[in-house]
Amino acid sequence: MAEHNFTDGLSNRALDTIDSVVATINDKAIRPAIVAARAIVFGVIIAVVALAVAVLLSVGFVRLTTDYLFHYRVWVSYLVLGAIFCAAGTFAYAKRGAAPHHDD
Repeated sequence: MAEHNFTDGLSNRALDTIDSVVATINDKAIRPAIVAARAIVFGVIIAVVALAVAVLLSVGFVRLTTDYLFHYRVWVSYLVLGAIFCAAGTFAYAKRGAAPHHDD
């Protein structure tokens, strides 16, 4: 009877040790890898959808302005759309942060 209790205690300690090692590996390595993979996948999906929306909005803008505002003068629509993109780029460039300064 005493041997049976000793082996039960030993097997329980071994199982607890294995469980804690697996939980530690899961917390330290696997969970951050899953979070990083999800961030990459969702970032790519968001970038593709944003690009598609920007292209569709640009095409729609050119078609609407060419037909209704500028009486089939496409170059004016392109000029206005280019000015809008230049203004957006200038605004984004003005909001950028200062470059880090490295003293060597």
